Amino acid sequence: MRPPTARDLPPGGRLASLLLAALAWVPGGTPACPALCTCYVSPPTVSCQANNFSSVPAGLPPGARRLFLQNNVIGALRAGTFGPSTVTLWLYSNNISSIQPGTFRHLPALEELDLGDNPHLRVLAPDTFHGLRRLQALHLYRCQLATLPNAIFRGLHSLQYLYLQENGLLYLQDDLFADLANLSHLFLHGNRLRALSEGVFRGLPSLDRLLLHANRLSAIHRRAFGGLARLTILYLFNNSLAALPGDPLAALPALQFLRLNANPWACDCRARPLWAWFRRTRVSSSPVPCASPPHRRGTDLRNLRPRDFDGCPEEEDEEDAGGGGAGGGGVAVMGTPGRALGRPGTLPAAPPSAFYRDGLPPHDLRGPQPRPPPPSRDSRGPPGDARCPRVPCTPAAAAATPYQPAVLLPLLSLLLPRL
Repeated sequence: MRPPTARDLPPGGRLASLLLAALAWVPGGTPACPALCTCYVSPPTVSCQANNFSSVPAGLPPGARRLFLQNNVIGALRAGTFGPSTVTLWLYSNNISSIQPGTFRHLPALEELDLGDNPHLRVLAPDTFHGLRRLQALHLYRCQLATLPNAIFRGLHSLQYLYLQENGLLYLQDDLFADLANLSHLFLHGNRLRALSEGVFRGLPSLDRLLLHANRLSAIHRRAFGGLARLTILYLFNNSLAALPGDPLAALPALQFLRLNANPWACDCRARPLWAWFRRTRVSSSPVPCASPPHRRGTDLRNLRPRDFDGCPEEEDEEDAGGGGAGGGGVAVMGTPGRALGRPGTLPAAPPSAFYRDGLPPHDLRGPQPRPPPPSRDSRGPPGDARCPRVPCTPAAAAATPYQPAVLLPLLSLLLPRL
Protein backbone atom coordinates (compact mmCIF):
# COMPACT_ATOMS: atom_id res chain seq x y z
CA MET A 1 0.00 0.00 0.00
CA ARG A 2 1.45 3.31 -1.08
CA PRO A 3 1.79 6.17 1.47
CA PRO A 4 -0.80 8.96 1.15
CA THR A 5 0.18 12.03 -0.86
CA ALA A 6 -1.11 15.59 -0.81
CA ARG A 7 -3.63 14.67 -3.53
CA ASP A 8 -5.24 12.09 -1.22
CA LEU A 9 -5.93 14.72 1.45
CA PRO A 10 -9.14 16.74 1.61
CA PRO A 11 -8.91 20.36 0.31
CA GLY A 12 -8.34 21.80 3.77
CA GLY A 13 -5.61 19.26 4.48
CA ARG A 14 -3.82 20.07 1.24
CA LEU A 15 -3.80 23.78 2.14
CA ALA A 16 -2.44 23.06 5.59
CA SER A 17 0.27 20.87 4.08
CA LEU A 18 1.32 23.68 1.78
CA LEU A 19 1.45 26.16 4.66
CA LEU A 20 3.60 23.82 6.73
CA ALA A 21 5.98 23.44 3.79
CA ALA A 22 6.17 27.21 3.38
CA LEU A 23 6.80 27.63 7.08
CA ALA A 24 9.68 25.17 6.95
CA TRP A 25 11.28 26.85 3.93
CA VAL A 26 13.93 29.40 4.71
CA PRO A 27 15.22 31.47 1.76
CA GLY A 28 18.87 30.75 1.05
CA GLY A 29 19.13 28.49 4.06
CA THR A 30 19.26 31.45 6.44
CA PRO A 31 18.89 30.43 10.11
CA ALA A 32 16.02 31.75 12.16
CA CYS A 33 16.23 35.37 13.27
CA PRO A 34 16.69 36.09 17.00
CA ALA A 35 13.58 37.28 18.80
CA LEU A 36 12.92 41.04 18.60
CA CYS A 37 15.47 41.39 15.80
CA THR A 38 14.99 41.96 12.08
CA CYS A 39 17.02 39.93 9.61
CA TYR A 40 17.85 40.60 5.98
CA VAL A 41 18.89 38.02 3.44
CA SER A 42 21.16 39.96 1.10
CA PRO A 43 23.56 41.06 2.40
CA PRO A 44 23.11 38.88 5.50
CA THR A 45 22.17 41.43 8.18
CA VAL A 46 20.84 41.24 11.74
CA SER A 47 19.39 44.39 13.27
CA CYS A 48 18.76 44.19 17.03
CA GLN A 49 19.00 47.87 17.87
CA ALA A 50 17.05 49.71 20.56
CA ASN A 51 15.42 46.66 22.15
CA ASN A 52 16.77 47.02 25.71
CA PHE A 53 19.00 43.97 25.36
CA SER A 54 21.27 43.59 28.41
CA SER A 55 23.50 41.13 26.55
CA VAL A 56 24.12 40.17 22.96
CA PRO A 57 21.09 38.09 21.94
CA ALA A 58 21.66 34.37 21.46
CA GLY A 59 21.21 32.70 18.12
CA LEU A 60 22.90 35.24 15.88
CA PRO A 61 23.20 33.66 12.42
CA PRO A 62 26.85 32.67 12.03
CA GLY A 63 26.92 33.88 8.43
CA ALA A 64 25.68 37.41 9.20
CA ARG A 65 27.92 40.08 7.72
CA ARG A 66 26.39 43.11 9.44
CA LEU A 67 25.31 43.20 13.08
CA PHE A 68 23.49 46.27 14.41
CA LEU A 69 23.32 46.13 18.22
CA GLN A 70 23.42 49.84 19.07
CA ASN A 71 21.18 51.66 21.54
CA ASN A 72 20.74 48.79 23.96
CA VAL A 73 22.04 48.25 27.51
CA ILE A 74 24.62 45.56 26.78
CA GLY A 75 27.14 45.50 29.62
CA ALA A 76 29.83 43.01 28.59
CA LEU A 77 31.24 41.42 25.44
CA ARG A 78 32.49 37.82 25.49
CA ALA A 79 34.63 35.72 23.19
CA GLY A 80 32.79 33.49 20.74
CA THR A 81 29.77 35.79 20.44
CA PHE A 82 30.31 37.00 16.88
CA GLY A 83 30.81 34.93 13.74
CA PRO A 84 33.85 35.07 11.47
CA SER A 85 31.80 36.50 8.57
CA THR A 86 31.09 39.77 10.39
CA VAL A 87 32.12 42.81 8.35
CA THR A 88 30.26 45.61 10.18
CA LEU A 89 29.62 45.58 13.92
CA TRP A 90 27.81 48.46 15.62
CA LEU A 91 27.75 48.42 19.42
CA TYR A 92 27.58 52.13 20.13
CA SER A 93 25.34 53.65 22.82
CA ASN A 94 25.31 50.69 25.18
CA ASN A 95 26.56 50.16 28.74
CA ILE A 96 29.66 48.17 27.82
CA SER A 97 32.15 48.17 30.68
CA SER A 98 34.25 45.09 29.89
CA ILE A 99 35.47 43.32 26.77
CA GLN A 100 36.72 39.79 27.32
CA PRO A 101 40.10 39.01 25.74
CA GLY A 102 39.62 37.34 22.38
CA THR A 103 36.19 38.85 21.71
CA PHE A 104 37.27 40.17 18.29
CA ARG A 105 40.24 37.90 17.66
CA HIS A 106 38.51 35.55 15.22
CA LEU A 107 36.79 38.15 13.05
CA PRO A 108 39.14 38.26 10.05
CA ALA A 109 36.57 40.00 7.80
CA LEU A 110 35.72 42.86 10.19
CA GLU A 111 36.04 46.28 8.53
CA GLU A 112 34.10 48.59 10.85
CA LEU A 113 33.78 48.36 14.63
CA ASP A 114 31.82 50.99 16.54
CA LEU A 115 32.16 50.93 20.33
CA GLY A 116 31.51 54.64 20.78
CA ASP A 117 29.26 56.27 23.32
CA ASN A 118 29.80 53.61 25.99
CA PRO A 119 30.38 55.80 29.06
CA HIS A 120 31.34 52.85 31.29
CA LEU A 121 34.16 51.68 29.03
CA ARG A 122 37.21 52.88 30.95
CA VAL A 123 39.92 50.29 30.23
CA LEU A 124 40.99 48.34 27.16
CA ALA A 125 43.32 45.33 27.22
CA PRO A 126 46.44 45.69 25.04
CA ASP A 127 45.29 42.91 22.69
CA THR A 128 41.64 43.95 22.37
CA PHE A 129 41.89 44.60 18.61
CA HIS A 130 44.73 42.28 17.67
CA GLY A 131 44.14 40.23 14.55
CA LEU A 132 41.76 42.71 12.87
CA ARG A 133 43.90 43.04 9.78
CA ARG A 134 41.06 44.29 7.57
CA LEU A 135 39.66 46.83 10.02
CA GLN A 136 39.22 50.20 8.34
CA ALA A 137 37.20 52.23 10.86
CA LEU A 138 37.40 52.04 14.65
CA HIS A 139 35.05 54.15 16.78
CA LEU A 140 35.98 54.70 20.44
CA TYR A 141 34.49 58.15 20.90
CA ARG A 142 32.65 59.32 24.00
CA CYS A 143 33.84 56.62 26.38
CA GLN A 144 35.81 57.20 29.58
CA LEU A 145 39.27 56.20 28.41
CA ALA A 146 41.99 58.03 30.33
CA THR A 147 44.91 56.08 28.84
CA LEU A 148 45.55 53.71 25.97
CA PRO A 149 47.87 50.67 26.16
CA ASN A 150 51.08 50.93 24.16
CA ALA A 151 50.16 48.08 21.80
CA ILE A 152 46.44 48.73 21.48
CA PHE A 153 46.62 49.55 17.73
CA ARG A 154 49.38 47.10 16.82
CA GLY A 155 48.80 45.27 13.55
CA LEU A 156 45.88 47.42 12.36
CA HIS A 157 47.57 48.12 9.05
CA SER A 158 44.32 48.69 7.12
CA LEU A 159 42.87 51.25 9.56
CA GLN A 160 41.92 54.55 7.93
CA TYR A 161 39.55 56.19 10.43
CA LEU A 162 40.18 56.35 14.18
CA TYR A 163 37.70 58.14 16.44
CA LEU A 164 39.02 58.84 19.95
CA GLN A 165 37.29 62.13 20.64
CA GLU A 166 35.46 63.09 23.83
CA ASN A 167 37.24 60.68 26.14
CA GLY A 168 39.39 61.60 29.12
CA LEU A 169 42.78 60.96 27.54
CA LEU A 170 45.53 62.64 29.55
CA TYR A 171 48.51 61.85 27.32
CA LEU A 172 49.57 60.01 24.17
CA GLN A 173 52.80 58.05 24.33
CA ASP A 174 55.38 57.95 21.53
CA ASP A 175 54.75 55.39 18.76
CA LEU A 176 51.17 54.74 19.87
CA PHE A 177 50.04 54.95 16.22
CA ALA A 178 53.24 53.56 14.67
CA ASP A 179 51.49 50.66 12.85
CA LEU A 180 48.79 52.80 11.23
CA ALA A 181 50.50 53.60 7.94
CA ASN A 182 47.16 53.93 6.11
CA LEU A 183 45.40 56.10 8.70
CA SER A 184 43.89 59.21 7.09
CA HIS A 185 41.59 60.59 9.83
CA LEU A 186 42.54 60.90 13.50
CA PHE A 187 40.03 62.54 15.83
CA LEU A 188 41.42 63.43 19.28
CA HIS A 189 39.40 66.50 20.18
CA GLY A 190 37.57 66.89 23.47
CA ASN A 191 40.16 65.11 25.63
CA ARG A 192 42.55 66.37 28.34
CA LEU A 193 45.85 66.30 26.49
CA ARG A 194 48.41 68.80 27.78
CA ALA A 195 51.44 68.16 25.58
CA LEU A 196 52.50 66.53 22.31
CA SER A 197 55.87 64.81 22.34
CA GLU A 198 58.33 64.34 19.50
CA GLY A 199 57.25 60.83 18.45
CA VAL A 200 53.54 60.93 19.21
CA PHE A 201 52.47 60.88 15.53
CA ARG A 202 55.33 58.79 14.24
CA GLY A 203 54.32 56.24 11.60
CA LEU A 204 51.40 58.17 10.05
CA PRO A 205 52.57 59.04 6.52
CA SER A 206 49.00 58.98 5.10
CA LEU A 207 47.36 61.16 7.74
CA ASP A 208 45.17 63.81 6.14
CA ARG A 209 43.05 65.15 9.00
CA LEU A 210 44.14 65.70 12.60
CA LEU A 211 41.70 67.21 15.08
CA LEU A 212 43.21 68.23 18.43
CA HIS A 213 40.93 71.07 19.48
CA ALA A 214 39.20 71.36 22.86
CA ASN A 215 42.08 69.82 24.79
CA ARG A 216 44.43 71.45 27.30
CA LEU A 217 47.52 71.64 25.12
CA SER A 218 50.14 74.07 26.33
CA ALA A 219 53.27 72.51 24.81
CA ILE A 220 53.96 71.02 21.37
CA HIS A 221 57.38 69.62 20.59
CA ARG A 222 58.99 71.34 17.61
CA ARG A 223 59.17 67.96 15.81
CA ALA A 224 55.75 66.64 16.87
CA PHE A 225 54.36 66.89 13.33
CA GLY A 226 57.40 65.47 11.58
CA GLY A 227 56.53 62.92 8.92
CA LEU A 228 52.97 64.18 8.36
CA ALA A 229 53.72 65.18 4.78
CA ARG A 230 50.12 64.63 3.58
CA LEU A 231 48.29 66.40 6.39
CA THR A 232 45.81 68.93 4.97
CA ILE A 233 43.66 69.80 8.02
CA LEU A 234 44.95 70.60 11.51
CA TYR A 235 42.76 71.90 14.34
CA LEU A 236 44.44 73.24 17.47
CA PHE A 237 41.82 75.78 18.57
CA ASN A 238 40.45 75.99 22.09
CA ASN A 239 43.60 74.89 23.85
CA SER A 240 46.15 76.61 26.12
CA LEU A 241 48.84 77.46 23.60
CA ALA A 242 50.78 80.68 24.05
CA ALA A 243 53.44 79.90 21.43
CA LEU A 244 54.70 77.27 18.99
CA PRO A 245 58.45 77.23 19.60
CA GLY A 246 60.69 75.90 16.87
CA ASP A 247 58.14 76.31 14.07
CA PRO A 248 56.56 72.80 14.16
CA LEU A 249 54.20 73.73 11.30
CA ALA A 250 57.12 73.85 8.88
CA ALA A 251 56.93 70.03 8.70
CA LEU A 252 53.48 70.18 7.03
CA PRO A 253 53.99 70.94 3.31
CA ALA A 254 50.46 69.87 2.26
CA LEU A 255 48.57 71.79 4.97
CA GLN A 256 45.51 73.61 3.64
CA PHE A 257 43.28 74.40 6.63
CA LEU A 258 44.48 75.48 10.06
CA ARG A 259 42.61 76.63 13.16
CA LEU A 260 44.54 78.25 16.00
CA ASN A 261 41.91 80.56 17.51
CA ALA A 262 40.81 80.43 21.15
CA ASN A 263 44.36 80.10 22.49
CA PRO A 264 46.18 82.64 24.71
CA TRP A 265 48.74 83.62 22.08
CA ALA A 266 51.62 85.75 23.33
CA CYS A 267 52.39 88.27 20.59
CA ASP A 268 55.88 89.15 21.76
CA CYS A 269 59.17 87.67 20.62
CA ARG A 270 57.75 84.18 21.12
CA ALA A 271 55.31 84.80 18.25
CA ARG A 272 57.94 85.44 15.61
CA PRO A 273 58.36 81.81 14.36
CA LEU A 274 54.61 81.43 13.85
CA TRP A 275 54.30 84.90 12.31
CA ALA A 276 57.17 84.15 9.90
CA TRP A 277 55.54 80.84 8.94
CA PHE A 278 52.31 82.61 7.99
CA ARG A 279 54.28 85.06 5.81
CA ARG A 280 55.76 82.28 3.67
CA THR A 281 52.71 79.99 3.36
CA ARG A 282 49.25 80.17 1.80
CA VAL A 283 47.17 78.26 4.31
CA SER A 284 43.51 78.99 4.95
CA SER A 285 43.45 79.87 8.63
CA SER A 286 41.15 81.04 11.37
CA PRO A 287 42.05 84.33 13.10
CA VAL A 288 44.92 84.12 15.60
CA PRO A 289 44.00 86.79 18.19
CA CYS A 290 46.71 87.94 20.58
CA ALA A 291 46.09 87.62 24.31
CA SER A 292 49.24 89.45 25.39
CA PRO A 293 50.96 91.86 25.81
CA PRO A 294 48.09 94.17 26.77
CA HIS A 295 48.66 96.71 24.01
CA ARG A 296 48.27 93.95 21.37
CA ARG A 297 45.35 92.12 22.89
CA GLY A 298 42.81 91.34 20.17
CA THR A 299 45.24 91.98 17.32
CA ASP A 300 45.54 89.15 14.83
CA LEU A 301 49.01 87.64 15.14
CA ARG A 302 49.14 87.27 11.36
CA ASN A 303 48.89 91.05 10.97
CA LEU A 304 51.93 91.90 13.06
CA ARG A 305 54.65 93.89 11.30
CA PRO A 306 58.40 93.26 11.15
CA ARG A 307 59.06 96.27 13.39
CA ASP A 308 56.92 94.65 16.10
CA PHE A 309 59.83 92.26 16.59
CA ASP A 310 62.54 94.91 16.83
CA GLY A 311 64.80 94.10 19.74
CA CYS A 312 64.04 90.37 19.61
CA PRO A 313 67.00 87.95 19.41
CA GLU A 314 67.97 86.94 15.89
CA GLU A 315 67.35 83.27 16.61
CA GLU A 316 64.55 82.05 18.83
CA ASP A 317 65.18 79.47 21.49
CA GLU A 318 63.81 76.20 20.06
CA GLU A 319 63.15 74.52 23.39
CA ASP A 320 59.56 73.61 24.11
CA ALA A 321 57.52 76.25 25.90
CA GLY A 322 53.88 76.74 26.82
CA GLY A 323 51.24 79.03 28.28
CA GLY A 324 47.82 79.01 29.92
CA GLY A 325 44.19 79.84 29.18
CA ALA A 326 41.48 78.67 26.79
CA GLY A 327 38.50 79.94 24.88
CA GLY A 328 36.11 79.15 22.01
CA GLY A 329 35.25 80.09 18.47
CA GLY A 330 35.06 78.62 15.01
CA VAL A 331 34.91 78.81 11.25
CA ALA A 332 33.58 76.40 8.67
CA VAL A 333 35.90 73.88 7.08
CA MET A 334 36.34 73.67 3.34
CA GLY A 335 37.97 71.00 1.28
CA THR A 336 38.30 69.08 -1.92
CA PRO A 337 36.11 65.96 -2.05
CA GLY A 338 37.49 62.61 -2.98
CA ARG A 339 39.80 60.16 -1.28
CA ALA A 340 43.22 59.44 -2.69
CA LEU A 341 45.99 58.64 -0.27
CA GLY A 342 48.49 58.91 -3.11
CA ARG A 343 47.65 62.53 -3.93
CA PRO A 344 49.09 64.92 -1.34
CA GLY A 345 46.93 67.92 -0.72
CA THR A 346 43.57 66.29 -1.47
CA LEU A 347 40.98 65.82 1.23
CA PRO A 348 39.89 62.20 1.67
CA ALA A 349 36.16 61.74 2.07
CA ALA A 350 35.12 60.46 5.47
CA PRO A 351 32.74 57.50 5.78
CA PRO A 352 29.10 58.58 5.23
CA SER A 353 28.35 59.00 8.92
CA ALA A 354 31.78 59.96 10.21
CA PHE A 355 30.92 63.55 11.03
CA TYR A 356 27.73 62.52 12.77
CA ARG A 357 29.94 60.63 15.19
CA ASP A 358 32.71 63.09 15.95
CA GLY A 359 30.37 65.78 17.24
CA LEU A 360 31.50 68.26 14.60
CA PRO A 361 29.47 68.09 11.38
CA PRO A 362 31.47 69.48 8.43
CA HIS A 363 29.13 72.45 8.04
CA ASP A 364 29.38 73.49 11.68
CA LEU A 365 32.65 73.24 13.57
CA ARG A 366 31.74 75.51 16.45
CA GLY A 367 31.73 72.78 19.04
CA PRO A 368 29.94 69.60 20.17
CA GLN A 369 26.49 69.31 18.69
CA PRO A 370 23.49 67.13 19.59
CA ARG A 371 23.97 63.76 17.94
CA PRO A 372 21.30 62.95 15.33
CA PRO A 373 20.32 59.36 14.57
CA PRO A 374 23.23 58.00 12.53
CA PRO A 375 22.37 57.17 8.94
CA SER A 376 23.19 53.86 7.36
CA ARG A 377 26.86 53.83 6.43
CA ASP A 378 26.80 50.88 4.06
CA SER A 379 25.14 51.52 0.72
CA ARG A 380 25.03 47.80 0.07
CA GLY A 381 22.32 47.17 2.63
CA PRO A 382 18.82 48.32 3.56
CA PRO A 383 18.85 52.14 3.50
CA GLY A 384 17.38 53.68 6.60
CA ASP A 385 17.72 50.50 8.66
CA ALA A 386 19.56 52.34 11.43
CA ARG A 387 16.81 54.93 11.60
CA CYS A 388 14.03 52.44 12.45
CA PRO A 389 14.79 51.46 16.03
CA ARG A 390 11.83 49.26 16.89
CA VAL A 391 9.91 48.28 13.76
CA PRO A 392 11.17 46.64 10.56
CA CYS A 393 12.11 49.21 7.94
CA THR A 394 10.69 49.12 4.43
CA PRO A 395 13.73 48.56 2.21
CA ALA A 396 14.02 50.03 -1.23
CA ALA A 397 13.87 47.89 -4.32
CA ALA A 398 17.64 47.43 -4.44
CA ALA A 399 17.95 46.81 -0.72
CA ALA A 400 17.95 43.59 1.20
CA THR A 401 14.66 41.84 1.87
CA PRO A 402 13.70 41.20 5.49
CA TYR A 403 12.97 37.62 6.40
CA GLN A 404 10.44 36.97 9.16
CA PRO A 405 8.84 33.51 8.70
CA ALA A 406 6.73 33.90 11.84
CA VAL A 407 4.11 35.84 9.86
CA LEU A 408 2.77 32.50 8.56
CA LEU A 409 1.89 31.26 12.04
CA PRO A 410 -1.34 33.29 12.41
CA LEU A 411 -2.62 31.97 9.07
CA LEU A 412 -1.86 28.40 10.05
CA SER A 413 -3.61 28.80 13.41
CA LEU A 414 -6.76 29.98 11.65
CA LEU A 415 -6.84 27.11 9.19
CA LEU A 416 -5.96 24.13 11.41
CA PRO A 417 -9.23 24.18 13.49
CA ARG A 418 -11.18 23.82 10.25
CA LEU A 419 -9.37 20.69 9.12
